Amino acid sequence: MFPGLEDVRTKIIGAGGDDRRDGSRWLSWMLAVAVTAGLLGYLLSQIDPTALISTTRGMTPRHVLTFLALLLAGVAARALRYRLLLGPPIRLPLLTGIVLVRNFFVDLVPARLGELSYVYLLANRAGRPVEHGLASLMLAVAFDVMALAPLLLLALLTVGAGDAASGPWLATAALILGFLALGGARMAGPIGRWTARLVAPAVRPATGYRATLATLIRNTAEVVDDAWARGIAVPVLALSIVVRLCKFGGYFFLVLAIMESRGGSATDIGFFRVFLGVVSAELAAALPIPTIASFGTFEAAWAVSFTQLGFAREDAIVSGVVAHAVSQLVEYTLGGLALLVIMRPRKT
Repeated sequence: MFPGLEDVRTKIIGAGGDDRRDGSRWLSWMLAVAVTAGLLGYLLSQIDPTALISTTRGMTPRHVLTFLALLLAGVAARALRYRLLLGPPIRLPLLTGIVLVRNFFVDLVPARLGELSYVYLLANRAGRPVEHGLASLMLAVAFDVMALAPLLLLALLTVGAGDAASGPWLATAALILGFLALGGARMAGPIGRWTARLVAPAVRPATGYRATLATLIRNTAEVVDDAWARGIAVPVLALSIVVRLCKFGGYFFLVLAIMESRGGSATDIGFFRVFLGVVSAELAAALPIPTIASFGTFEAAWAVSFTQLGFAREDAIVSGVVAHAVSQLVEYTLGGLALLVIMRPRKT
């Protein structure tokens, strides 16, 4: 759809670029392996590794099944939200498969670059223009932040920030975060058109990759404006809240299954304590830190945050490692199967 983008890649890399890319790729992988091994090695040195096996075996089945049900409900809600953002026509089963693959790559690739798999599959398997994928992705991320802000505020008010002085500041930051996301989503169209004019000024028409980039930005801005014109804000926000509740509710039941295996109970855990701990781990996993599928950074942030929230150190480490391993296993299995179905050769 935008063939000029490949020309841009060739011009930037140039002759011999593949060799340099191969060398840097190997260095990146070696660094990621070292960071992942270092973080996980340190965490595992703080506990008895056999506790991971015994805890996993003793997980409460009904809580694990509830986690799976909420995960699938979250996938369905996310697919419905994308359908609202994209507008008809698009088949919901195909969109659900794309969401499963998107979840797979978001977990696998650091800094949430896996989100772009959604744009790719939407263009190549659903036949939607690239700008439709980019616009719906931008709006989905913005509405995710908007839905997260009130939950974060409620969690801070319920659990507390651990410091009476910092509590009001964190609560204020949660509100500001939500309003910034709303403002950014609402102004994405005008900002996009301004950026397109900056990339390719009308008084000095651009050619090549600059013209291609300006066209893509301008078209994406128009799609964003069209989505707002269709009055999607309220239903998309409602679905975004459902997506957030399913995600963190699923983690709550997963932690409940793990802690009951270790002799804990639901009254000792609390939904909002788990919510704050998982948010911290998710934010750490989204950072551009070189790791393998965010292993290491997720568990380290989980252990620190859950310890601060009152969990024993061993419980915090064990629950983080087991919860991440189980959730990733489920996401990879569902996403891998969906990818095989979506990418199967089409009948001619």
